[in-house]
Amino acid sequence: MKKRDIRLTIIIIAVSLGIFYLYYFTNSLVNGSVEIDAGGADAELHVVSSFFSKARLTSGAGPVSINKRILKPKNLIISKTQDGRTYKISSSGPWGNLSWIKLKNNETVKLRLGQPLLIKPSISKINNTVTIGFSIAGQAGEIYDIPRREPVPKITIIDEQGNTLASGNFAYG
Repeated sequence: MKKRDIRLTIIIIAVSLGIFYLYYFTNSLVNGSVEIDAGGADAELHVVSSFFSKARLTSGAGPVSINKRILKPKNLIISKTQDGRTYKISSSGPWGNLSWIKLKNNETVKLRLGQPLLIKPSISKINNTVTIGFSIAGQAGEIYDIPRREPVPKITIIDEQGNTLASGNFAYG
């Protein structure tokens, strides 16, 4: 009984290692490239592929050659300088159309990130309290973290005639 269990364990380990090798080997056969278009802003995208492979892609650097078939974004930072101040916005997901970046052999994938940004409101009502929030989405549907800045952003709700119904400040959290 013990010899049979040992053999079965060795076979399971060998098959697992073989599948891991095939996945890693076939994923590295593709020689494609990725180019980032951030709409005039600077972008830095960190991606991972397979188990041990990481890459950092930047906008303005032209196409970057990558020997992997599938890339998964982990972190994105968009920065732009305006009026002498640098503004940054970051995303760690959800990624929208970028959840998996698939490369083909000898082809360049162009990623459009960042601007124009879309502010999506979210409104919910619980008992007598109405909560108004928002999210920031980029061109590929990537959702950005809400930047914290001073002063806190204000909101004014007006009706069709332009009368102010309510106003206040956004609260973080």
